[in-house]
Amino acid sequence: MPIKWDPRFSVGNSTIDMEHKLLLTLLNALEVVLRNPHEKDSLRFFIDQLIESAHDHFHHEEKLQLKYMFPYYEENKEGHKALIVELDEIKNEVYRYIEDVITSQEEADNMSKRINHVLRDWLIDHIMKSDMKMKGFMNDAR
Repeated sequence: MPIKWDPRFSVGNSTIDMEHKLLLTLLNALEVVLRNPHEKDSLRFFIDQLIESAHDHFHHEEKLQLKYMFPYYEENKEGHKALIVELDEIKNEVYRYIEDVITSQEEADNMSKRINHVLRDWLIDHIMKSDMKMKGFMNDAR
């Protein structure tokens, strides 16, 4: 089931919120493709886009946090590092599947469920717990 943007996810900065919406959109697209694992080109595309967008977003968010002396910068940066490690592990697993190392439908289904769970948890959890601390701090700073 897709994650829909909820105003409760807003950190009060329209650019950061837009980047979060993009990450949610890519996550939702990846979830759909994972249900159709024979779409290996799409699977590769969406996992790569999600990782690239996450890197770009984290870099931008951290740059703003430094500029505005956000007091939770280090904590947020460490969270980003952990998320990138998880994303890289997921990418490796997806690429193993694309290269047919994972062969059975059951293995593909299990991979899909686990990836969806991890991605949903990290994105929503990170926004709601870490990024929400930015609310009212940077407003629409760019």
